[in-house]
Amino acid sequence: MDRATGRQLVGVAGLLGLAGAAALVSSPNAVIASLEALAARPLLFAAVLVGLYLVRPFLLWPVSSIAVALGYLYSPSVAIPLALAGAGLTGLPPFLLGRYAKTDLGLFGSIGTTGEQLVDTVGEIRGVIAARLSPVPGDPISYAAGLSGVSVQAFLAGTVVGEIPWAIVTVFTGASMRSLDLSGATVQPELVVALAGLAIIVLAGPLYNHFVTANPE
Repeated sequence: MDRATGRQLVGVAGLLGLAGAAALVSSPNAVIASLEALAARPLLFAAVLVGLYLVRPFLLWPVSSIAVALGYLYSPSVAIPLALAGAGLTGLPPFLLGRYAKTDLGLFGSIGTTGEQLVDTVGEIRGVIAARLSPVPGDPISYAAGLSGVSVQAFLAGTVVGEIPWAIVTVFTGASMRSLDLSGATVQPELVVALAGLAIIVLAGPLYNHFVTANPE
């Protein structure tokens, strides 16, 4: 293991340690449940919601829990746009951190180089959409996009489009719940498989063209 990789792994371990400690002293259920009391105060609710989306990546909370809460509190016509906007917003901190840490050295350099090659093949927006449709957790995708040099505009556009199916499912899950019990929010395995297949379809055309171009007869 080279020095750059060692330093990067130490940094990642430190970040995960801080996030884990913060997660132990904070409860997503308790915090999100408090949003119910603020639903009648739109300005305060919006401020708290923005803050919650911004700190969520560093607390290791699932973004789906916030979308479920929005579905519980509001109609789908309101909750789905809020959930999609929140998905873009909550992805920005790890994305920007990845861009700040972008380097040609060590593990981060390998991730960035691989990501750049994929982006060059399939395109920035298409690549982010496919990643968001896949069952890969959202925060690693955001970090990898930053390390790969994806533009902010492409990252946000790809995130919002790719998160549409997940937002719809989680919002309607929240809407169907009689009590705000986030532990009851689950995503069916069939949906995960279907969206993973859709992610493959999104990438199939550009990857095939790249393969044909790189391997002419």
